[in-house]
Amino acid sequence: MKSKLVVVSAALCLAAVGVTGCGVESGSEGGAADVAVRALSNQVQNASGAPTPSPAGGGQAAVAPQSTGGGSPASSQPYPVVNTHVPPKVYGMRKFPYPYQAMLAISSDADSETLRKFNLIHEFINTTQMTPLGKGLGLDFADSFFMYNGDNLPGYVDINHEPMSDELSWFKGVSNQPYAAQILNHYIHVGWIDTMHTYGDFSQRNQNETLFSRKLAIQAVDALKADGDYLTVWTDHGNKSNVDNFGDYGTSPFYDYQQGANPWSKYYHTDITIPYGIRFVWPDGASDEFGRSTMIYPLRLPDGREVWGFWRYTSEGFNAKGDPEWNWTPFGLNEQLSPAHLEEIERYHEYSIVAQHLCGTTYPGVLPQPAVEALRRLAQQYHEGKILVTRTSRLLNYNVVQQYVSYRVTYEGGKAYVHILAILDPVFGAYVPTVDDIRGLTFYTSNPAETVLEIRNTPIPGDLIQENRSDGVAPSIGVKWWPVDTTNYAETAPGVY
Repeated sequence: MKSKLVVVSAALCLAAVGVTGCGVESGSEGGAADVAVRALSNQVQNASGAPTPSPAGGGQAAVAPQSTGGGSPASSQPYPVVNTHVPPKVYGMRKFPYPYQAMLAISSDADSETLRKFNLIHEFINTTQMTPLGKGLGLDFADSFFMYNGDNLPGYVDINHEPMSDELSWFKGVSNQPYAAQILNHYIHVGWIDTMHTYGDFSQRNQNETLFSRKLAIQAVDALKADGDYLTVWTDHGNKSNVDNFGDYGTSPFYDYQQGANPWSKYYHTDITIPYGIRFVWPDGASDEFGRSTMIYPLRLPDGREVWGFWRYTSEGFNAKGDPEWNWTPFGLNEQLSPAHLEEIERYHEYSIVAQHLCGTTYPGVLPQPAVEALRRLAQQYHEGKILVTRTSRLLNYNVVQQYVSYRVTYEGGKAYVHILAILDPVFGAYVPTVDDIRGLTFYTSNPAETVLEIRNTPIPGDLIQENRSDGVAPSIGVKWWPVDTTNYAETAPGVY
């Protein structure tokens, strides 16, 4: 039985610049160097039952760890030696896993994807091997894919005048015959794919026509379930022939073509898609904000279901007519991942999801040289411990958990115990997390060695715990982030281009 108790819930959280609370939406984070840790109204309950001031001062400004002059791992100094006979004090949550100051994912759409281009991109970004684009970057990147290919637009999909009919998809065309099913299933399982770019590429020359049907949605979900492929991220795609889109229906007359969530439409499918497991939806909108304090927002669909909507950076501003200045092709990657953008999200401790079409060229090498250099710039920020680069699904899951975690802190025997109680997800409902759900959660504490992380009352295994020196705010302790898998999982198959 723990003798002292501090309750930290969704509405009762530590508030600080660079120190996040639990269960409430946090705003922009300031520089770690100016942190003054505060509590809203926390109290410690001692053994006699009398309330005493909490570690953060019971609503008053606390005596907080002082900055050592910088927020980056390179400039931080070890925290001063503490009196080990005094229980450590837990100050609150660090926004991102130590030592990172920001989190970024590249969300690449499957347009013009072929197996040749897919493999080249992933060998360069995911592995550390030598590739035609140079030495691999060793980043955690996951892609998107199509179940069907019903595109009849003019043009080629790859070198050697490969026709659009060779665009990578699970089924051949809009049939029930597998095309790249075995390989796509493999890439989902190893983590090179985490997003459904709708059910398929249904773009038509005549946008009043479509090859999509509800039957295709049922067939797609059945096929994915049969192979144990459960994806949580959906991104809308293409022109008005893609009636299976659903994220922006009702926001303006332009989006009336999106029928996927309209229960009175013959193209309705979200009664299948959402129960299958889709939790995060990008609703085909433009944004010129590279970084945000949070990427998620509740999105109510026309059929009454709720999912998490999320933002992607798609364009650098808007023209005089109000149309987006799209820069989400490899030719715009250098502008997207500019030094100024990367510095911005690091300074303000922000999330970023960068929309791209990495397979969108017909170059033999796929990426132009400025795009290669932009990815190298991003990789350098990751390997220097500044920006955590990860899969879209992992960023979005962490965003929900970091924003809505409920925890409490107890003290006993000279130790502090951080009990992670639940994720108070306002869209899909509260749940008790697994260790994998809370990967990356990090708590500031005066003494990591005497701080214990638990899910409710069960300690998290020691090999998943990471103790950190001060980042200029305080030392911290966290659940280890996912290790990067640099294995080369590239495969080929006869007849798949």
